[in-house]
Amino acid sequence: MAKSNRYILTFLLLMSVTLSPLFSSKAMAQNKYVFDFNSRCKQAYQSMISLRINEANRLLKEELSSNPNNLIPVLIANYDDCLTLLFNGNPTEYSKRKANMDKRISLLEQGDKNSPWYKFSIGAIYFQWAAVRIRFNEYFNAGTEFRKSFIQLKDNGKKFPEFKNNQILLGMEEAIVGTIPDSYKWITNMLGMKGNVRKGTARIVDFLSTREGTASLMREEAIFYYAFLKFSMLSDHKGTWRYLDESTLDFKNNHLFVFMKANFALNDNKAALAEQVLRNRTQNGEYLDVPIFNYQMGIALLQKLDDDCLTYFQKFAAKYKGKLFVKDAYQKMSFYCLSMGNLPQAITYKDKIKNNGTTQIDADKQAQRYAEGNVFPNPFLLKARLLCDGGYYQKALEQLKGIKAGDFPQISDKLEFNYRYARIFTLMGTPAKAIPFYEATIKMGSTRQEHFAARSALEIGLIYEEMGQNDKAIANYQKCISMKNHDYKSSLDQKAKAGIDRLGGNK
Repeated sequence: MAKSNRYILTFLLLMSVTLSPLFSSKAMAQNKYVFDFNSRCKQAYQSMISLRINEANRLLKEELSSNPNNLIPVLIANYDDCLTLLFNGNPTEYSKRKANMDKRISLLEQGDKNSPWYKFSIGAIYFQWAAVRIRFNEYFNAGTEFRKSFIQLKDNGKKFPEFKNNQILLGMEEAIVGTIPDSYKWITNMLGMKGNVRKGTARIVDFLSTREGTASLMREEAIFYYAFLKFSMLSDHKGTWRYLDESTLDFKNNHLFVFMKANFALNDNKAALAEQVLRNRTQNGEYLDVPIFNYQMGIALLQKLDDDCLTYFQKFAAKYKGKLFVKDAYQKMSFYCLSMGNLPQAITYKDKIKNNGTTQIDADKQAQRYAEGNVFPNPFLLKARLLCDGGYYQKALEQLKGIKAGDFPQISDKLEFNYRYARIFTLMGTPAKAIPFYEATIKMGSTRQEHFAARSALEIGLIYEEMGQNDKAIANYQKCISMKNHDYKSSLDQKAKAGIDRLGGNK
């Protein structure tokens, strides 16, 4: 998946049954409603989180037939809507389903206010729909619902401090608040929302370290959030892989975990691993149809220069009803053809970018600029870039061998050459060799639109953070943020901000 805004979107992809077929007025006509997260509800939840949506809905109907006053199915049913909308982005489906949030909140508000599940369930539904609103570009509604969720969970934590499940969502929300740029902190402070990444992550760790009582429930969701925060916000890639490798997580039958692991692999130069995970997943009609898997496979194959990548990108474009990553997919098809010397086909895919998808995220914005411009990437450097991104470092080095930055007439190519060499050295475990190339990139490109200089500052910051030289790390993170009007600015700024937060630079 594109490395721009993928992280922001990746944590959102954890949410979603149209409620009306499940809750008849007759069934809910009595007075006493309970929150009973029993074994059947647990099984339904686990099926939903695995993206076996049909199976989950059958279990929820069975539960409501036996226990019509149980409100836990209201909470679990919400995952169908939100997972479906977040993964598939279908505007028609959104129009059909968006009224379900208010219906569910109204039902939950009839529940037992003395149960810790009362405010938790309401807060969870607000949180999940805030994610959906962002997905459909409704930022004001997203902010309103996020704040409502935050308040519900905060109040619930005060009233029921021993209710560990509260830590899952409250931890995630505090971590999100902790990454908001300083220029907007006054808004969150005014609204009573404070947090940082480490403290938010610590809440989720607190939940995962407990297995008694209700803490035996909803662990899959907590693991997803924890892994996301550890990988993307705390930039602990090695620790995340160690955690996943030592776990007993099901990366075959749980498609949410399949998505997660493939996404991490594509963000960490492990294209071969992403391909393996995607090919090994169980595929049958019980699972939600997720076109994003074709997109992920397309990237994995693109990064080893495999011609089949075009087939998967074409499947994604044909089946996907949303708007995000569409322009990016066409750009990747264009790049593949360009790297193979097929300029006419590269132009054909480039032209498709203009009239498809949207520019809501950085990756698609960058693709649109590519489509509107008259400049093509240097095919020589493009091959090295794709191989490097996939983790095929030796092949990438061979592509660059015997060439120097001065051999390229264009400044943009000089920048990419220096950055590419630095990146390969970093990923091969020789950061000392990388720093001079990163610094040369910053010196030459700090005022240009290409993202190479800002990304170089971020990478130097990560190197110094790994070395324990925190002052130098913070200085480079700040340098990254200070650069203006470049590609991928919002996502690079977020990562730099998270780095400063990790090191206590905001105190």
